[in-house]
Amino acid sequence: TGPPSSSREVGGRGQAFVVPRPGAGGVAYSCAGKTFVMTGVFPEVGGGAGLNLGKDRVRAMIESFGGRVTGSVSGKTDVLVVGKDPGMSKVTKARANPKIALMTIHDLKMGIEGGNLEAAQQPVQIDSFSSGFRGNGLAAIASPSELALAAGGTAPPRMALPA
Repeated sequence: TGPPSSSREVGGRGQAFVVPRPGAGGVAYSCAGKTFVMTGVFPEVGGGAGLNLGKDRVRAMIESFGGRVTGSVSGKTDVLVVGKDPGMSKVTKARANPKIALMTIHDLKMGIEGGNLEAAQQPVQIDSFSSGFRGNGLAAIASPSELALAAGGTAPPRMALPA
């Protein structure tokens, strides 16, 4: 993945993930008033299978701290929780709205434990996107520059067309 940077890469860190609970590792109401959307899978959390891997436990964690979880990115979304192999469509929509924060499950946990989601937010770099249902994911038809932007990098410069 190249040289280390200040961004967090999506995926495990080699440690067991312990889901915080209000009063036991987390500040109550840390997520209150915020709307969350999840994308990808969360194998480090466990529970569920297939495309639902870990999502029920992440949803329960967010809701136990006062957050609301919805299924799609909209103008009401505050945080997109990015798991392993996220959907390119949700990530692209979230990155297009500067009011939406992208967070890994690890950064979300740190924000809950510290009682401040904004302080725990780090840039999210994505290595791979979901292939979608039966291979029809947006990543399969995206250009290299679209993939780079969605992943958190920059698009290659466009060549100017002659007038």
